[in-house]
Amino acid sequence: MIKTKLVSLSTFENTTFDLIDYFSQWNDENKVIERVENLIEQFESTVLVHPEMYPICQDIREFFGIVDYRIFKSDGLKIVYRYDASHDVIYVMLMLSDKQDMQKILIDYCIVHK
Repeated sequence: MIKTKLVSLSTFENTTFDLIDYFSQWNDENKVIERVENLIEQFESTVLVHPEMYPICQDIREFFGIVDYRIFKSDGLKIVYRYDASHDVIYVMLMLSDKQDMQKILIDYCIVHK
């Protein structure tokens, strides 16, 4: 039996750290980290069993015309990922807040983390 593999890309790691830094300005950093860790655990526990259960990311579809990206939302945060069914691999791409503009985040990411 082939097991689904989950790969966290550097974009995911960087946007996660950026999000933690941002929310830690107004909240206890340990609580922010706990919130993010809980979200990641919830995401992994569901997506590894059913990789295609979450909807297509409409922002990426609208901006780029790409329908391969899916979005997991919970607790005011979201994780963007892509599932490669032919290799049974989940690529975790981004973490952001529900209130953040995805297009702006992607542009800012290119400027800051080039």
